[in-house]
Amino acid sequence: MKNTTELIDRITNALDTHTKHNTLSDWGVGFCESLLDQLDRGRRLSDKQLSALAKIERKCTAEAIEVSLHWGETYKEKHRADALICATYYKNVGYFVGLATRILEEETFVPPRQAFEKMTGNKYAQTVLATSKAAPKYPVGSDVEFRRPALGYRTRHLEGTPCLVLEVFSEVISAAKGAKQYSILPYGGVKPLVVEERHIKKCRYKKAVKKTEEIPF
Repeated sequence: MKNTTELIDRITNALDTHTKHNTLSDWGVGFCESLLDQLDRGRRLSDKQLSALAKIERKCTAEAIEVSLHWGETYKEKHRADALICATYYKNVGYFVGLATRILEEETFVPPRQAFEKMTGNKYAQTVLATSKAAPKYPVGSDVEFRRPALGYRTRHLEGTPCLVLEVFSEVISAAKGAKQYSILPYGGVKPLVVEERHIKKCRYKKAVKKTEEIPF
């Protein structure tokens, strides 16, 4: 009984702190309420539930509250650039669309900290961020050509054709390895193409030049 009373006090304190300082997500609030209901019906909490409760309590400490109070400033100074990168990716793949749209279109919008952490902390977002921030394998001014497996019906005539790297984009729309985006221009062509790093390679220039003479653009 004493243990149950202590647990109820811990959960109630977490909910009271949230009411004052908005420290928990909607899921966290619902989880706490479900724990209270479970205890009220005389049921014990599992080790997994107790572990989750401990994580929730860490979000209600004085230190966590202080971070929450200054979240708007911290986000703008340290996290907005990452949010823009992830929002671009998620809007393309169709997840977090509402949140991503606000981040991209509303310059003054500050997402809730829990939502930001959920959107940027998962393995897909971390891959996208790492890809975006990595140094380009082919800097602007490099000569590249398409890898054969990347050639499709509309680009198969470009096999072996040298292309000039015009721009390297910070935006990433795929969580695949090598998804950094480039704008490249085939020599002799007039329209740049946007490709991913995994689809191109360093140009074998001497061999490629001979082929470009046979290809009209």
